Amino acid sequence: MKRVLSFMLALCAALGMVCLGEPAQAAGKKLIAVTYDDGPGPYTERLLDGLKKRGVKATFFMQGMNAARYEKTVARMYREGHQLANHTYNHPDLTRLSAGEIQSQVNRTNSILDKAAGKGADYLLRPPYGSYNSAVGRAVGAPMILWSIDPQDWLYRNAATVKNNVLRNAHDGAVLLLHDIHSTTVDGSLSAIDSLKAQGYEFVTVRELFRRRGRTLSAGSSYSQANPNGKDLGPVQQPEITSQPKGGQLEITITAQKGTAVYYSLDGSDLNQQSRRYTGPFTVQTPCTVKACAAYNMNGSRSDTLEKKFDRPAAPAPVLHIENGFLIIEGTTPEVAVYYSVSGAQDSNGNQLYTGPVALVPGVRVSAYGAGEGYYNSASVRIAYSPLGNVFRDVFPEAWYFDAVDKAAAEGIIQGQGDGVFAPKDSVTRGQLVTFLHRISQETGDVPAGEGSPFTDVPEGKYYTEAVAWAVENNVASGYEDSTFRPERKVTRQEMACILHRYMTGCCGAALSAGGLESFRDRNAVADWAKEAADALSASGILQGDTEGNFRPADGCTRAEAAAVLLRVQGYVPPVM
Repeated sequence: MKRVLSFMLALCAALGMVCLGEPAQAAGKKLIAVTYDDGPGPYTERLLDGLKKRGVKATFFMQGMNAARYEKTVARMYREGHQLANHTYNHPDLTRLSAGEIQSQVNRTNSILDKAAGKGADYLLRPPYGSYNSAVGRAVGAPMILWSIDPQDWLYRNAATVKNNVLRNAHDGAVLLLHDIHSTTVDGSLSAIDSLKAQGYEFVTVRELFRRRGRTLSAGSSYSQANPNGKDLGPVQQPEITSQPKGGQLEITITAQKGTAVYYSLDGSDLNQQSRRYTGPFTVQTPCTVKACAAYNMNGSRSDTLEKKFDRPAAPAPVLHIENGFLIIEGTTPEVAVYYSVSGAQDSNGNQLYTGPVALVPGVRVSAYGAGEGYYNSASVRIAYSPLGNVFRDVFPEAWYFDAVDKAAAEGIIQGQGDGVFAPKDSVTRGQLVTFLHRISQETGDVPAGEGSPFTDVPEGKYYTEAVAWAVENNVASGYEDSTFRPERKVTRQEMACILHRYMTGCCGAALSAGGLESFRDRNAVADWAKEAADALSASGILQGDTEGNFRPADGCTRAEAAAVLLRVQGYVPPVM
């Protein structure tokens, strides 16, 4: 039907009865979509060479059986930004098929195209011969693309005739029908493209033609051209890739045109529908190659791919120590210099080149990084020298818990994990909590433990062994019915309330207030066995809720939170004499 229809139109045109479209204008920005049917074939690679040379993106309506034969050619089409589209598997007249047969033709071809575009891609469809009806529209499940210019390359098989027919009927918004299975079409269409580009035409994919003219394509509907001389929304712009050192790696940020999605790879691999989607800055190890493109639709409405190589290694991060009041920096190499700055009680004047130990006073924070020719700057590393003389790598003055952690560490209530690591966000266990309380109590001496312990999971020699025995002996904490204490289990806030309540009222004879639980939105979530303790501890200000007014009884407690709570306990209870 397509060839019969086209032949009749050509005959009418020859008789002076019909002119397809408007004549090409001499100047002005005009959009046109060039499409190729029935391939790929033996001439398609030569066509792709010509299109690449001219910077032209086309749409290929392929028969599935040919796409399967020329998988590498299809992959190249997609890689170079052309749009892959469906022309059924073996070119039947769809009006003569059942709905199931139509869907089989479409789906079989889609699966073949997925090998290049990736699963999840969607494909426009051109019905063979331009033959369709409402039943076909319902069955195909995709927009159907026809044409507004047919130079009848399949009939004339003459490059000059193909070119002249294209130029005679070219107009803004047109969809141009060609066939890449003919050698003469390759030569004629490329020559026509040269002439039309000189006249101000821009060649785009079908999907871009309609998007840029502000028209949405609907499944089951047919389209032959876009609005001529309409408003142009503009092409999809390439994204931008920027980087900065972070944590001994590079942090990559990709920015793109509003409304587009960004797809990227880190190993130099080609991008398709299944590539990574950018959601925010990420870090990479160097050297690496980042490829990225912005897309309204990865199949036919995407930017050119931007490739950026990061071929330098990151400088090694310096290692900071504070020993006897002096800053000592290690971990450098001869070709990498270290720059440091000091803030707090003795601000330095910007970044200073490290040349040897630097005297510090308590109450400062030091940051440093490595830099050298041929390297990306290393990550900036920090260390704090607290007012009470503690050295922290993970606790800094801007944290709400800094003063509490500083004091709890200085008094030995909560000890760090070595080398300046306090781990403020780690959860507190039952064994740790009773150990902290035991230290506050300042009680020493022989307490039943080890083999005499009633608990099967509290062996001799653990840091919590004596503290667990002390806690049980003084009714501060108890175990479980299965003869375990579960010292390694994270303690909940309601468990903490009970343990602190027993310690303060039993061991220390503190008189606590009541009525605090009523102010919390989630008070009914507190277990019955913990209500009295939670009520008293919250009324006395020992345990506080979150910013939304919740007590969070089942949540755990971090080491930073424990430091603040235990200092409140210590301040509420007079010291043991």
